[in-house]
Amino acid sequence: MKKFKIGFLVNPISGVGGPLGLKGSDSKNIWNYVNDLNKLKSLSRTNDMLLNIDKTLCDKFIFLTGSTYMGEHSLKQLDFNYELIYKSQNIRTSDVDSVNLLNEFKKQNVDLILYSGGDGTSVLVQKIIKESIPVIAIPVGVKMYSGIFPISPIHSAGIFNEFLNSSEVDYTLREISDLDDTQIINGITSTQFAGYLNTPLMSNISYSLQESKGGSSGDEKDEINNLIEDFKSRYSPNAYYLIGPGSTTYSLLKSKKLEGTLLGFDILHNDKLVKTDCSEEDIYKFISNTKSEIYLVITIIGNQGFLFGRGNQQISPRILNELDIDNLLIYATSSKLDSLESDVLIDTGDIKTDSIFGNYINIISGYKFTELKKTKIVYL
Repeated sequence: MKKFKIGFLVNPISGVGGPLGLKGSDSKNIWNYVNDLNKLKSLSRTNDMLLNIDKTLCDKFIFLTGSTYMGEHSLKQLDFNYELIYKSQNIRTSDVDSVNLLNEFKKQNVDLILYSGGDGTSVLVQKIIKESIPVIAIPVGVKMYSGIFPISPIHSAGIFNEFLNSSEVDYTLREISDLDDTQIINGITSTQFAGYLNTPLMSNISYSLQESKGGSSGDEKDEINNLIEDFKSRYSPNAYYLIGPGSTTYSLLKSKKLEGTLLGFDILHNDKLVKTDCSEEDIYKFISNTKSEIYLVITIIGNQGFLFGRGNQQISPRILNELDIDNLLIYATSSKLDSLESDVLIDTGDIKTDSIFGNYINIISGYKFTELKKTKIVYL
């Protein structure tokens, strides 16, 4: 029986930048932040996907992959059949290694590419593969605005299982995008279109792809002003506020004549910024040493509906377990809520922490007005 050849690529540094308060993991010195290679987020989330592959289907395929943390490490650890087709000269790999491995996939004429990464990895895959080979992505990055990603590694496994099981597979083109750096100076978190990738179209609706991130529109100005008025009505100069990323929350800071961090976390107290662009470690130390009331102010991602797990990984499970959930202020315009293609999605990195939010959550969408929205834990 002919086996499927599955190209398998892991971008090991994908997701490293999130807890650090970086806006991605694309900087040239990103490896300097890695102390323990075995604790890379990319490996744990990739393994979550691999562990959910139907073992009865393993005779149907063989993985073709790169050395060490590009794929070999995970496949060997979980006892999958694989063939090593590319060896990196350095265990701390770069985009050059990813490009070389992707070109090897083309030479080997693989049937499908399974890759683990974020938007930067997706843009790289699109440049090399374009729409010639179907892909399944495993979401492990910081932002993950692109529509190619399943909502969790578990969903990636479900799609892969269906691909292997199906006698005839249909495909769909999904948009690849990355952050538009030119708009950050204007306080806008918009994306740049980078092309399309081909991915299997599922008949099983239990496994879903996320939508591409939606941008804010000019006609939301009045709605944003209502959110600002609501924030003013709740604001106490004695409390501390952890203001999260996004143009919605950025507007709340701007209303106080403060220049915060559009894509990071700032700490506000008594109309002053105590600390800007905080890492996970900064925030944890702060809340551990502060006896005053602390509020977490965040928004959701338009279209996608992610509350935690995309772009705000500075708020880790240990931080959420220290904070009072009643002091969670989620701001989103009615237009943004209307754009949602699904429930409000939660992926804190720990399923026990995910569950503290319950089945419904209140979102402030106007002046002294909240909407109750259903939540969905993506790892279930």
